[in-house]
Amino acid sequence: MSLTTLPRLFVATVLAGITATGGGPAEGLLPWTPRADGWRTDAAWYDGRAERCVYEATRTIYGEPRTYLATAYTNKQRMDPRTTVKATGDGVEVFKHHWSERVPTENYDYDFSTAVFLRTSDLSPFKLTAATQDDCGASFKQISNEDGRVRYLESVYFPGAGVREGTLDGASHWADALPLVLRDFPFDEGVGTALTIDLLPSQKSARSVPFEAEACRVTLAGHESVSLPVGDVEAHRLELRAPDGMLRATYWFAAEAEAPWLHALVRYRDAAGDGYRLRSIERTAYWERG
Repeated sequence: MSLTTLPRLFVATVLAGITATGGGPAEGLLPWTPRADGWRTDAAWYDGRAERCVYEATRTIYGEPRTYLATAYTNKQRMDPRTTVKATGDGVEVFKHHWSERVPTENYDYDFSTAVFLRTSDLSPFKLTAATQDDCGASFKQISNEDGRVRYLESVYFPGAGVREGTLDGASHWADALPLVLRDFPFDEGVGTALTIDLLPSQKSARSVPFEAEACRVTLAGHESVSLPVGDVEAHRLELRAPDGMLRATYWFAAEAEAPWLHALVRYRDAAGDGYRLRSIERTAYWERG
């Protein structure tokens, strides 16, 4: 996932895991079988709080690296399979993984809100929203399941774009979900393990740019201690490569599978050198007031 430099569109993709009639998850979307135990099923996800990770971040805008703080919130919740919004009772159990970022530039800030909702049972995609706002305008993109159909909607303020919506066909995973999905990588299979996953490029952009899903390669490249603002952390290093073999991004996930780490993303770097370095990790009911 190019979280910082790939200005890719949200156009023709699919909410993988939705069937034409039942809205159920598709099989085999990930090139591995998610474990029945481990970080995904840890009791910490049911403590009524969310995981909040704060990162020291760098993102290039107008050709200049901008430094700021990025926050990623992760929690389990129930979603209404008909409306695809948060359920008030029973519903589909999902991980909500939301990145909140405010990037300063000379004249005004750029705000990015990127949320993926993945079924806890198999990490298949349920919904994605990507919103941006700056003093020139706002853009919004969504993929969701409505009445058993996979629908997309986008509103982009740049010339030649505008509002469009429709239904989609096909199946693939999302680059924006990798900071959560790759926590489940089969690390115990050893260095050199390489798996292919069909990915849609990051939707974290104010622009609308055509794209197609690509068969990218994820490789467990090593285990190492990384020095971070939060301290030294033992981590698994994963490399994401394009179909032509070019390095797209490198991810470091905490080697510790138990709470509070739960294989959390501790570092990310894209091919241009932009990325994230973990500053803090905590469990909090961040929505409470007073």
